[in-house]
Amino acid sequence: MSRINLLPEQIYNKIAAGEVVERPASVLKELLENSLDAHADKISVRIQKAGSDMIAVVDNGDGMDADDALLCFEAHATSKIKAESDLFAITTMGFRGEALPSIASVSRITLRTRQKDSPEGSEVVIQGGKMVSSRPAGCAPGTEIIVRDLFFNTPARKKFLRSAGTEEHHIAEMMTSLALAHPEISFELRIDGRNFMNSPGSADLIPRIRHLFGRDYADALLPLSGGLNGIEVSGYIARRSFTKTTRSEQRLFVNSRPVESQAIYRAVRDGCGPVLDKGRYQPCILFIRMDPAMVDVNVHPAKREVRFSREFEVAAAVRNAVAQALRESGESDLAPGTVYVPDPVRNPVSEPVPFELRPDSPEPELISPKPFSIVNEPTPEKPAGNQPEPDADDAYDMELILKSAFLDYTPLSQQTVLKRASELPGLEPEKPAEKETQEPDDNTESPAPAAQGNSLGLRIIGILNQTYIIAEKADGLILIDQHAAHERVLFEKILKGVDGTLSQRLLIPVTLELTRAEMVFVRKNGEALEKIGFEAEPFGANTIKLNAIPAVLSQDRSGQMFKDMLANLAESGNPGERANYEQIAMCACKAAVKANDQLSMAEAVSLLRQLSYCDLPFACPHGRPTILNISMKEIERRFGRR
Repeated sequence: MSRINLLPEQIYNKIAAGEVVERPASVLKELLENSLDAHADKISVRIQKAGSDMIAVVDNGDGMDADDALLCFEAHATSKIKAESDLFAITTMGFRGEALPSIASVSRITLRTRQKDSPEGSEVVIQGGKMVSSRPAGCAPGTEIIVRDLFFNTPARKKFLRSAGTEEHHIAEMMTSLALAHPEISFELRIDGRNFMNSPGSADLIPRIRHLFGRDYADALLPLSGGLNGIEVSGYIARRSFTKTTRSEQRLFVNSRPVESQAIYRAVRDGCGPVLDKGRYQPCILFIRMDPAMVDVNVHPAKREVRFSREFEVAAAVRNAVAQALRESGESDLAPGTVYVPDPVRNPVSEPVPFELRPDSPEPELISPKPFSIVNEPTPEKPAGNQPEPDADDAYDMELILKSAFLDYTPLSQQTVLKRASELPGLEPEKPAEKETQEPDDNTESPAPAAQGNSLGLRIIGILNQTYIIAEKADGLILIDQHAAHERVLFEKILKGVDGTLSQRLLIPVTLELTRAEMVFVRKNGEALEKIGFEAEPFGANTIKLNAIPAVLSQDRSGQMFKDMLANLAESGNPGERANYEQIAMCACKAAVKANDQLSMAEAVSLLRQLSYCDLPFACPHGRPTILNISMKEIERRFGRR
C-alpha cells in the first residue's frame, strides 16, 4: 500500500498560510499591498482586539468585477505576472497569488468590491477556505476586505500569538513602513476605535515623518542623496547625537518596498564611521531605486528579505551617500573619499620584559563562592539587622568576609537610595565608624586611605585604570570591576522594588516624544512598565509624561533610558517576567558607573560593601564576572617562585 498521500486543498492552503500569515500584522501587510497595487490613493484600516477579532481594509483603488472577485481566492491566481520573464523584473508589491487563499483558509473573510465604471459591486463570503456566498452588492468604488476570527480553525497558531500590545505594535510598525514608502497616499489606522494614524497624502516626506515619529525625530534628520552605476540613493540619516539601541529605526526601501538587508545595514554603519558606541544605531530612512532585474524579492514568501545581483555596488552607493551627508553637516570625521572598514581584531603585542611567564601556568581563575579565607582575623560583632546567618563552620563565606570589613551594614531592602553629587546613583560615601576620643600621638603617622578595613581582613589598595578596584586579602588579591559590581548592586535594588516601593515620583514630570508604534505599545503595556518602576501616561498624539522612575535612576538620564528600554521591549515582543528582568538589567547597566569614571576611595569601599550584601554578588545581570580572584600561590607561580 502506498504511504504517500496527496494532501487535500484545505490542508495545503493552511500550510501555505503558515508561511504567509504569521500574525495579524502579516495579514494586514498582504491586504495593504493589494490596495497599493490597485492604485489606491486613500487607505483606511480598522483593527479590533489586536487583529484577532477583526482586520478591515478599505481602499479607493481599481476594484474588481464579479469574476475576479471569485478568482482571487484561488491558489496562485494573480493579475501581476503573466509569464516567467516577469519574475525577473517585478514592479508590483505582490505577485505570488498566495495571500488571499491562505488568509481565507484560517479566517472568516468578507470581500466587497466595485470598479469605478460598474453600476454595482460584488460580495464574496468565505469561512475556513469554503465558499459561503457570492452575490451582487452595493458599495463604493474600490475594495473592502474584512477578516474576522483569525486562526479560528487553527487554535495552535492562535495560542502562539503574543500579547495584544505586542501584536498592535507590529501592526503599527508595518503601517509606518508602508506610509513612509508611499507619502503620496493617505493612510488611516484605528485600533479599537482609537485613531492612531491619520496622515494625508503629500509629496513632501518630512510632514509624514513628523506625524509618525515626532518633531524631535524629524529635526534630527539630515538629507542625503547619491548614486552609483544606475543605483540611486536618497532619504535621511540621523545626526551622530541621535542614536537608538536597536536597528528597528533603520528603515530601508528598495523600489518603494520595505526590505531588510544585512549588506545595507553594514554599509550604513561603515558610512557613519568609527563614531558609534557598540550597540547604538543611527536611525535612517533610505530609498534605493534600481533596475528591478537587479533585485530578487522572491527569496521568502514574506518578501522582506531581498538579494542583489550587484550587492557590492549597492552597498558602496549607500555607504558613500551616508558618509557624504554626515561630512557636509560636520557630523563625520571621515575625509572625502574615505571608506571606513573596521580593523580586524588583533591581540596587542606587549613590550619585551626581562623575564618570561611560564607557558604552562594557568590563567587566573574566576572567583568562586569560596574565594578566600581569613586567618587569625577577629570577626567584629554583627550589626543588628535581618541579614542571613552564615554557616558557623564555613570559613570561606564570601558574604561573611566582605561584611566583616564594614560596620554600618543595612539590608538593601531597607536602604534609602542615595546619590552622590556627581550623579553616580546608588553610591554613597562610607561613614566612618565611631571611635573613642583620644589624643593623637605626634610621633604616630596617620594611616593611609588604602588601609581602610585592614585590621578586619580586607584592604583596598588602589584603583587600576579608573576601572578595577584592587583589594588585598590574606592569601592574594581580588580585582573588582566597578561597572559590573555597581550594575549588580543597582539591579538588585530595582528588583527588590518591583512592588513599587523603590519607585520615585517626579516633582516635574519628564515629557517624551515617541513614535506612533511606541505609543501603541505604551498604551497596552502600562502595567508591565509600572512593575519595573516607570509610570507613564499619554500626553498628546506622540507624547507621554513620565510621572515616576526607578529610584536608582537619575532624572536627567531617565528619558533616554526609557526610550532605549521601550525599543528593546517592543523588539523582544514579550513584556512578561523574563522581559522585565532584561529591562531591569538594562536600566542598571545604563545607570551604573562606567569604566574610567573616577571613584574616591570612600566610594570604592561603599561599593564593595553594597556588593557583599547582594544575593548574587559574583556576576553582573548579563553574566559577566564582577570579581576576579588571584591567589598568592598563583602570583608566586607567575614569578617563578613555585
